[in-house]
Amino acid sequence: MISLKSSVWVFRYLLLLFAFTFFIFSFYRVIVYYSNKISKNMWLPQLVCNETSYNVGQITVPEKGKHEFSLHNKGSQQLVIEKVSPGCGACIEVTDFTKTPIPHGQSGTVTLTLLTQHLVGKVSKDALVKTNDLKNPNLILTLEAEVIRPEKTDNHKSDNFENKEIAEQSP
Repeated sequence: MISLKSSVWVFRYLLLLFAFTFFIFSFYRVIVYYSNKISKNMWLPQLVCNETSYNVGQITVPEKGKHEFSLHNKGSQQLVIEKVSPGCGACIEVTDFTKTPIPHGQSGTVTLTLLTQHLVGKVSKDALVKTNDLKNPNLILTLEAEVIRPEKTDNHKSDNFENKEIAEQSP
């Protein structure tokens, strides 16, 4: 016959065993959940761009501001730049971009040109980059500048004005 004291100890051991089993099972579920989440994200392309905005500085019309942005793939799958769209076709132009898939650890480029013929003063123009990165499918690149228009001088009028004064003064 089992004494009351020994049955209490058996109950305590069973309770401890149950708690330990529950803890291990819960911990196992956490490990499986996060490992699946990590492994899913691990097999994706990952777009990294350290410079999304560039200031060209002062530009005098008709000069154009141009900059090449570098896009890096930190994911394990190939990154594809699907499309680059200018925000304003009359003010910013997509000169070139990497059209081939970018492997893991490699970089691609997007070159933008600021068209100044319709601009004056401080300007900021954007272009949208669409990629196959599921977490960051859209990236906005910005070109900034201060566009200066040269002052128009009409030398012919001033020459004629001076010649007219000289002609009126002479006998």
